[in-house]
Amino acid sequence: MAKLLSIQYLRAFAAFGVVAFHAQGFTYGRTLVIGSAGVDVFFVVSGFVMWTVTAYRTQTPADFFLNRIVRIVPMYWFVTLSFVFAAIVFPILFPRLVVSTTHTLASLFFVPMRSPSNGEIWPVVVPGWTLNYEMFFYAVFAMALVLENTTRLVFLAAVFLVLTLIGGLYTGGNPLIVFYTASIVLEFPAGVLLGRAFEQDRLPQLRWGYISLTAGLLLLFVSARFQIESPRAVVWGIPAFLLVAGAVIIEKNRSVPLVPALAVLGDASYSVYLTHTLTISAIGKFKAHFNPLSFFAASLVLSALIGVAAWRLFERPLAEFLKPRPRVQQPHLAE
Repeated sequence: MAKLLSIQYLRAFAAFGVVAFHAQGFTYGRTLVIGSAGVDVFFVVSGFVMWTVTAYRTQTPADFFLNRIVRIVPMYWFVTLSFVFAAIVFPILFPRLVVSTTHTLASLFFVPMRSPSNGEIWPVVVPGWTLNYEMFFYAVFAMALVLENTTRLVFLAAVFLVLTLIGGLYTGGNPLIVFYTASIVLEFPAGVLLGRAFEQDRLPQLRWGYISLTAGLLLLFVSARFQIESPRAVVWGIPAFLLVAGAVIIEKNRSVPLVPALAVLGDASYSVYLTHTLTISAIGKFKAHFNPLSFFAASLVLSALIGVAAWRLFERPLAEFLKPRPRVQQPHLAE
């Protein structure tokens, strides 16, 4: 399946929604709440992309999961280990960070654990909390690949629905149970359902794409305006689904123009997402030289530049180097 430009653009906007969310919190002491919905857009997109990629190209569970590891792990480990190294060598730059071997290992292997720094269920690099969800989704999806398409769809929906039901009943504090039973996990099967509709060519007509996109934006702004943040799968998940669905419906029915800058930012969105908190923190050391608006603008611009540089110089080359190569059949030699 050809890469959808609308999905690329949504990745770019989602990444910068999260950047704006953190930049405003650092600048003004309050967050641009709507920006946090970028994570929810990422999760819906992830469900959509995983379904469509496997629908158009047969993969074994092992091959699928290996491809996801190659895509996710190298950049994340590089950023995490760089952060830990800097915190050990220059502790004065990270006064609130408590470095722990156990927590670092849990972070590297995507195991939700309470941070020794603040007690939150966060990895060393805080944005990595979303990757714990992503890798869990990939593991469940890989297992589902042994099933026929319709059964796979039902299995995925059932697994994540049961998890959220458990979360509604659970009153304990085990980090694994608390984390993986949050309602946000429903955004993955929502994206999968959209991918199934796309694969079967059952998406509605063009006008419904515009309606869906408009409704998603309006719901996001209403939730942000009234500071409604829970339950997340409803408040942010439904608008995120409408945005992704609207974009896909539009591109399915008409061509979407190429905007090179947005396409590049979409490609680099993972690196932007992983590095932006470190970028904003580094700029924060010089906060006295900025006014609030210029600091916010510098955070956005430098997060983009550093993220794109990290993608070009590290993420893309390393992923290409580690990408599994198809096995070449050796010619049979007659004896």
